[in-house]
Amino acid sequence: MIIKTIVFDLGGVVIDLDFSNFYNKIITQSPLNKPQTPIMLEFFRQSDIYHQGNMSGDEFYQLACDLLQVCMLNQSEFFDAFNSIISGVNSEVVELIRKIRDNNRYKLLALSNLNSSHWDFILKKEWDFIDYFDELILSHEVHLTKPDPKIFKYTIQKAGCKPEEIAFIDDGLNNVRSASELGIVSIKYTNTDELIEELKKLKLI
Repeated sequence: MIIKTIVFDLGGVVIDLDFSNFYNKIITQSPLNKPQTPIMLEFFRQSDIYHQGNMSGDEFYQLACDLLQVCMLNQSEFFDAFNSIISGVNSEVVELIRKIRDNNRYKLLALSNLNSSHWDFILKKEWDFIDYFDELILSHEVHLTKPDPKIFKYTIQKAGCKPEEIAFIDDGLNNVRSASELGIVSIKYTNTDELIEELKKLKLI
């Protein structure tokens, strides 16, 4: 089957993430210092609701106040720290996407679990890679997050082709598995060199 659409995850593939920035700016200032595992698990579970666009910024800030006890920071300071998780751009992957776009053989989509705060932060950076994609599927806009099969079914619709005609790149194992179960050709991202080798095997570059 010929691949017609290539779908890239953003965070952890195109965009570099560093959760230690958030930890150092938030958790170390909390009276809890090192919150117990159940507290952190609950925070990140609730964060997924924020990624889905089903929780407002005010509610998310209040959640951090209640769970992590970080109310010594105002809302603006909290989100500055939260957005510091985004540490930069993977220039090698961006260059790869640019070359794929310039060849004009495939439809290019981005599929990302991305909340509104992080997206606004990314837009302010004015990174060129955003314009390389034909369409952006962002969790906070479609109210779904990976690995829910529904978001992959939505992506298939947007791609306008069969699942086996789609190549999907993501650093999350559960996301790759979920997409594969629907027939999407899925690649687990570990580093750019290995990604290039996988794309060559599929004769996509």
